This record gives sequence, C-alpha cells and structure tokens, in this order.
Amino acid sequence: MKKTMCLCWVLCAFFCRLWAQQEPDYTQGVFILNEDWFGHQNSSINFLHENGQWEYRVFQKENPGRELGCTSQYGTVFNGRMYIISKQERDMGASITGGRITVCDAKTMKCIAQLQNIATDSNGNSMADGRGFVGVNPQKGYISTSNGIYVFNLETLQVKGMIAGTGSEGAGLYSAQCGMMISYGNRVFAVHQKKGLLIIDAENDTIVRVVGAPVDREDGSPRQRGFGSIVQSKDSMMWLSVAADVSGRGSIVDYFFRFDPESLDTTRILLPQGYGLPSSWYAWTADAFCASVRQNKLYWKKQGDGWFSNSQIVCYDIDKDECYDFFDSQQSGWYMYCGAGFRVHPQTDEMYVSLYLDNLRQTYQTVRLNPGGELLASYEMIDNYWFPAMVIFPETLPVSPGLPENPDTLSVKETALLPLKLYPNPAAGTVYVNGDYAQVRIYDLSGRLVRSYAAQSRIPLSGLRSGIYVFYFTDARGRKAVRKVVVQ
Repeated sequence: MKKTMCLCWVLCAFFCRLWAQQEPDYTQGVFILNEDWFGHQNSSINFLHENGQWEYRVFQKENPGRELGCTSQYGTVFNGRMYIISKQERDMGASITGGRITVCDAKTMKCIAQLQNIATDSNGNSMADGRGFVGVNPQKGYISTSNGIYVFNLETLQVKGMIAGTGSEGAGLYSAQCGMMISYGNRVFAVHQKKGLLIIDAENDTIVRVVGAPVDREDGSPRQRGFGSIVQSKDSMMWLSVAADVSGRGSIVDYFFRFDPESLDTTRILLPQGYGLPSSWYAWTADAFCASVRQNKLYWKKQGDGWFSNSQIVCYDIDKDECYDFFDSQQSGWYMYCGAGFRVHPQTDEMYVSLYLDNLRQTYQTVRLNPGGELLASYEMIDNYWFPAMVIFPETLPVSPGLPENPDTLSVKETALLPLKLYPNPAAGTVYVNGDYAQVRIYDLSGRLVRSYAAQSRIPLSGLRSGIYVFYFTDARGRKAVRKVVVQ
C-alpha cells in the first residue's frame, strides 16, 4: 500500500513538472493593456481567457524580473509578435526599467527584445516618447512618437531613423505628435497633430503627400481644425476624426471625414449634434475610435466637453449613413476611462469594453457585448488602479472580406465566381493577372493583411518573404476569387 501511494505521488509530481514546463498559449482570449497606476508602478497587460478567467500581469509572469515601460498606450500583434509601445521606459515609482518598445512572442508572451529609447540627442537623452506601431511588411514597421515616425527593423529589432518631415521640430512632447497609422498597399497613412494626414511611401520611407485638416469659419474668423485619429472600415475606406483645434483639449466638431486611400479624395460626413469623435492629443491615447471588420460599421466614445464627461459608445452604420447610441455604461453606474478601452473582436464581432467605478476606486470590470450592443457577460477584476489603455486581440485569420478559415484547404487552381488567371506560380518579384477585378488583398498564412492593390495586371511582390500567400480578389459586382501563391 505504501509503495502504491509513493508511486502515485511520484507520478503526480512528474506530471505537475511536465505541465509546468509546457509553453503558455495566449492565443485563445483577449489582452487588456493598462496604463496602470502612474507614479507608483509600470504599465501592465492582463489576459482574459475564453472561459472568463483572468490572468493578471502576464508580461511580468512570463518574464520574471522584467516589466513594461511607463504609460503603455498601444499594442498590436503582427506576424506572430506583439509590439507594445510605452511613453517612457520606467515609471517614477517603479524599481524596474522596462522599455519604450517591447517585443514579445505573441503566443507565449516571452520577451524577445526591449528598447529603452526610440531616439536620443547628442547627450544620450530621449527625444521621442512612444505612441503607436504599424507593421509595414515582415521586415519593417513604423513607430509613431511625440517627435516623428521612425523606421523599425523587424529582423534586427533596431530603430533605423526618423522619416524626414514627420518630426515635431522642437515643439515639445504634446504639440506636434504623430499618432495612429494604417498600412495599406505600399503606403502608410499616419496622423500628425499639426500637419494633418501624412501619406508615406513605405518602400522608400518618404512622405509623398500631406492632407491638411480643414479650416472652418467660426464667429466670423478662420479656425484651424486638426485630425485626431484614423481607422479603416470593412469596405477599405479610411475615416479621420476631427478635433476642434490642435491643442489637445478635447473640444469636438460634429463631422468627420471619409478618405479614399486609392483616389485620396476626402468627403465630409455630418453627424448629429453632440456626436463628435474623441480627440486626446494632449495625454495621447490610441483613442476610442475603431471599426468592425465583419460589418461596415464604426464605433467611438462620445467625447462631450472633455475626456471624462461621457461613457456612451456610438455606432455609425456606413451603408445606411446612420449614427445611433450603441451602449451606455453609466446606466449601470459604471464609467469608461478616456483611453481606448474598447475594441471589436475581428472574429466574433463582439465588443469588449473596460469599465471602472470612478478615479478614486480600484474597482474595474470588462464587459462583453453582442453586435447589437446587448450585454453578454461581465468579468470582474481584482482591485487595482488599472486605467485600461487598449484591448488587443490575438492574431487570427481574417473573417472579412471572407477568406476561408484554413487557407491550406485552397487549391492553387481553385476556380471561384470571379474568373482570373494568375501566373507564374511559384513567383519571384512579380505575379501577373489575366482578368477583370477591382482590388486584391494579400494575406500571409497567419491571416495578416500584408498588401492591398487596386486593379492592375502586374502585382509587385518585392519585400515579401519567401512563403505561401493568399490573394483575395474582388470586383465591383461583388464577385470574388481566392488564390494561393508561392513566393520564392
């Protein structure tokens, strides 16, 4: 009997050790990036599992002795890695120095690299606080900062230098910042606090055009507006929020812009009074402005007269040109922080919203809403001053514009509703298309959109790593075709 019990304990200990040695998997759930308690500790990132269980401070957990930087505001998963951008490398109350740039394995959250500074002056002092990140291709990304946009080598994980014309020209941390960015085709569209929308040739890292914010007449005098943020909707259009001015005080106007990334045309879209979009250039956040990838809809937090005056989420139905109230947390006594504490899940189209009771209480929760704005679940959190910054979703195959979930099931010779011939395959440098189409989107096998082009007979492949890519073609009649292409 004693031998049997001893054997059981040995087996139990063995399997416990085996379980402990297994790699963590953070691909089934949702991340919440937090500013955390400024003045006391560095930022943090929590993970909400699909079963509703929280795992707190997962970066610290998976990297003992390491922490994120101070006031982390932006995070995203690109090509199997998570990129977290912080304003500074360490909070004044923290004992551990993190980084303005943190790169992790997106599945395990194991730290791959941390950079304390993005750019420094001749004395070695930081001259650029972190803002956002966008992946351009598997080899290169851009980092937006308080002082310009920098090229980031994704292979060496080193900052290469500032893109000319994107800097603040010594204007300070909060008056000429660069914020949100979108990569589309061979261009990146980036918002600058003072200059407007910067259109960057992502192959040469140069500005090819600047779209300035509008000037309106107010009380008989000209009033310079400013762009606040940019998102891209399901129909590939881009949308620019408009601030009443570039001061960062949060004042709003009752319109925003639709921007065509192909023709570069802008269209002013009027909104009902009081429905103006958020702007937070002063204490920069990624903004509570986002888009669904399954429906042609946009969402934002009502700005009101200041950052904390509203806790209502607005939905704009693009196809119907209708704006309506989607969710109001104040009805249940909860509030939304000023940052980007909600996003729409790319697979389920459900919305995750971070809420708190008030600034002086450590009581937080995250709620999950269905696409109609109805409450599905509430997830209470342990007490802490989290101050949520952004919801981040693990990298998944795109469900829009309609790619199959497993591209490995596609045949290279697959015939879809849209007749096309693609050659050569495998291809190196260029692939040619015979057939009529309106747009092609190119995805890697992780489901990440890497390129997008309007109709052309010759599709350049320069900059793409060797591997298999999914080409998704659409035309003006809604027909589509999907092809797998081997890039050598």
